[in-house]
Amino acid sequence: MDPIEPHPPIVFDESGAPFSARFGDVFRSRSGARAEAREVFVEGCALPQRWRALHRPEARIARPFAVLELGFGAGLNFLETLAAWREAAPLGLRLHFVSIEAHPLTRTDLARVHEALGADAADAARLRARWPLALPGMHAIEFDDAGVVLHLCLGDASRMLEKLQMAADAVFLDGFAPARNPAMWDEATMRAVARLARPGAPFATWTAAAAVRDALVAAGFDVERVAGHGGKRHRLQGRYAPRWRSFPAPPAPRDWPSNDVLVVGAGLAGAAAAAGFARRGWNVQVVEAQALPAGGGSGQPLAADHLHLSIDDNVLARLTRAGLSARDWLADDGTPPPDGKLVLDADDEQSEKRIAMLAALRFPAEFARHADRAEASELAGVALPRGALWLPCAHVEDPRALVRRWLACDAIALRTGTRVERLERDDLGWRAFGADGKAIARAAIVVLANAADALRLGASSSIRMRAMHGQSTWLARECLPGLRRALSGLAWAAPAEERILVGATFEAGDCIGFSPEADASNLRRLARMFAASAAQTDDWARSARSASVGVRWSSADRVASIGEMPDEASAGIDAERLVRDARLPLPRAPGMYGAFGLGARGVLWACLAARCLPALADGSPAPIESDLLRAIDPARFLRRKLRKERER
Repeated sequence: MDPIEPHPPIVFDESGAPFSARFGDVFRSRSGARAEAREVFVEGCALPQRWRALHRPEARIARPFAVLELGFGAGLNFLETLAAWREAAPLGLRLHFVSIEAHPLTRTDLARVHEALGADAADAARLRARWPLALPGMHAIEFDDAGVVLHLCLGDASRMLEKLQMAADAVFLDGFAPARNPAMWDEATMRAVARLARPGAPFATWTAAAAVRDALVAAGFDVERVAGHGGKRHRLQGRYAPRWRSFPAPPAPRDWPSNDVLVVGAGLAGAAAAAGFARRGWNVQVVEAQALPAGGGSGQPLAADHLHLSIDDNVLARLTRAGLSARDWLADDGTPPPDGKLVLDADDEQSEKRIAMLAALRFPAEFARHADRAEASELAGVALPRGALWLPCAHVEDPRALVRRWLACDAIALRTGTRVERLERDDLGWRAFGADGKAIARAAIVVLANAADALRLGASSSIRMRAMHGQSTWLARECLPGLRRALSGLAWAAPAEERILVGATFEAGDCIGFSPEADASNLRRLARMFAASAAQTDDWARSARSASVGVRWSSADRVASIGEMPDEASAGIDAERLVRDARLPLPRAPGMYGAFGLGARGVLWACLAARCLPALADGSPAPIESDLLRAIDPARFLRRKLRKERER
């Protein structure tokens, strides 16, 4: 994705209105910003009346109601929508406000604008407190115990609209004036908005420009011109009413027979998914085959957030960033602040490449920057041979403690020492059976978070998984006495109270026995990373002890599988059509989701599952872009398998 260009510092015109030097236009009407937001957008889309009509006090799971906005600015439309939502107090609904902004304000400028325009102090303060770094992609801020979710999409409107997966119940068009920012209002943009709108969804905008009206009509909107706000002669409002469609309508909200979820597996993936569903109002049953949670590959002493950065900001880089954002979303009061991590340069050439990459990406320094040797050594607390990539947002934490914290919720029931032998689906959802043939649990939907065994329960042969042996090693604290932050590069090292954890191997194999060679491999890589002398390496070897060993399952492309499981039996019956036409959707196993293949990025992928799976289940706006959803889709390998079988 293109780098984000934050908005230049706000100025105020002679009337005291906040003014954009970039676009040569005011941020809000000079005749009353809050009144304009309420009259033009909230009332223009008849939101309070529509919410009252959708009032569902008996609802088991809140139905999503989504507003799509172009042009977040200082967030006045969102804040007024939030206030109107509270006044209407609709039960059985959750408000999702999806807003696109290419040039976000700084937190300081937000405060100045909020004060100048008289925004609600408490809500504006919460918005600023959770204001994201200027990183491209989607960011979530929750209000009212997650009853209201602001999805702030940072990036160019035309590109972000292509990547959104949502069904808009209302549309706010609030960019700068068409003459100042024509790309926000052109026909292609309006068509992209139409693709996301439900039939009948109202739209509202403050402008009455003829070009905007024509673009809306061409995209399938019925448009009417009404009296403008604050002395302005006219504005436009209307609804999406296409006479034909060249793309399918957004799906209707899902209605499950109950609000019960069964999660198979209580490692990182299962615990995070359970916490994500519980946070959205589901009752969750977690069944774990081992005697304790986090007993498999998740049972490591420490795990770090392994962020990936690339000069082209590729899919893996964006996915790991989305995982970090999801980690923050899943955090609670018990989550420690990030310690940060240093990724050492291998040599001078890599140092130069990283500096050039960061210059091209233009990420905020609070997210990533390059530290020279002196600064990197100061940050690490030990002398380093080279500079490093400094990632201050990265966490290092005991994954077992994370699992315990995620499972510590009244809406989550945990059953250990029980293996799910088979699953059956009926009109009420899914039933799980144990080895003795007795029913273990029943739920409307099931989440397979049990590593490679998910392929058995999900009847999947298209997903290729590899067992990766991982062993870490303890070093005495005196080996690296000053180390105060995690380091990675050729090896990984992090302080853990009175010891140093080094690791970990990531080699093919499913053996769970300790290997002296694995410890030796960890130490060799650590010595190369530090350019350690032979004597120093020998000292480390004398203090080394095996720390932990486990098997981590990784998909063939090293990206986790998160999403709705494919129905491979049905796909096989219809293989010829599915191979011939790639636009046809693959059949899915209704109500069956997966979260497995986490590999070496267990925490980030687990948090991503917690964020994505509940949204996919209840039909909320997807919290990540559609191309990222495709990259983690458990069905991503199926069409390739069908094609190969057909060619035989």
